[in-house]
Amino acid sequence: MAANIPLSIGIIFVALGVVFVGIALHNYLKEKGKLTISRNIWLRMAFIFSGVGIGLSFLNIFL
Repeated sequence: MAANIPLSIGIIFVALGVVFVGIALHNYLKEKGKLTISRNIWLRMAFIFSGVGIGLSFLNIFL
C-alpha cells in the first residue's frame, strides 16, 4: 500500500523548514543572542518540517 506522494510536497516542507530557520535567526539577532522561548519553538518547527520533508522525499524516491 504505497501512497503516490509527489516530490514537490517534500520540497515544500523543506522550504517551510528553511523559512522557520530564517525566522529563528531573525529572533536571535533581534534579541542580541538571548535564549528565548519563541526561538526554541521556531527551531523545533524547522526541524520537524525539514524532517517530514526529507522523509517524504525519501519515500518518493524509494517507493
